[in-house]
Amino acid sequence: MSLEASTLVTTVGGASSNSYATLAEFNTYCEQRLNVDAFDDAQADDKIRALLMATRRLDRENWLGARASSTQILAWPRAGVIKPDGSTVGGSIDNLGAGALFGYRGGYGIYATGYGEQYSSTEIPQLVKDAQCELALAYLAGYGASVSSDSISEFSIDGIRVKSSGGGTAGWPDAVDELIGGLIRGNRIMRA
Repeated sequence: MSLEASTLVTTVGGASSNSYATLAEFNTYCEQRLNVDAFDDAQADDKIRALLMATRRLDRENWLGARASSTQILAWPRAGVIKPDGSTVGGSIDNLGAGALFGYRGGYGIYATGYGEQYSSTEIPQLVKDAQCELALAYLAGYGASVSSDSISEFSIDGIRVKSSGGGTAGWPDAVDELIGGLIRGNRIMRA
């Protein structure tokens, strides 16, 4: 079955949304990147499928903040998520999102003023869209394909036996983690 670009529903906070990025945004992302042979070789139908797969994978993460609406189907937009660049540390209350104003409770307590600018509860961060495009590109290049039995290695250290799959990667590509690692609960480094 062939998919059309209209298959992608990118309404922010929509009850039927299924993608953060449009096909046009994916095209633009890949035009500005090296090593996109898999993208260049793919049909539009496969590009759409890759975007849908990437959205589903991203939505399985434990994101910071809370969903902005109880009716939205995707994980983003979110309330109470501080931008990783911390652009307005010590800023005014005008720069805070709904999460701070309503005392959003996250990981270690209540977020309050002085922590930096938050993403709007009506926006999808560009980092999330870029991560979706990066993951979709990886899917087009064969990322996540099943691992053949000849790529399994096994070794033992001090009585501990470890089996690893040399042909697959746990989690997702490093480029995705570099983009959105700071937006996922449990991925932040705390200084003592």
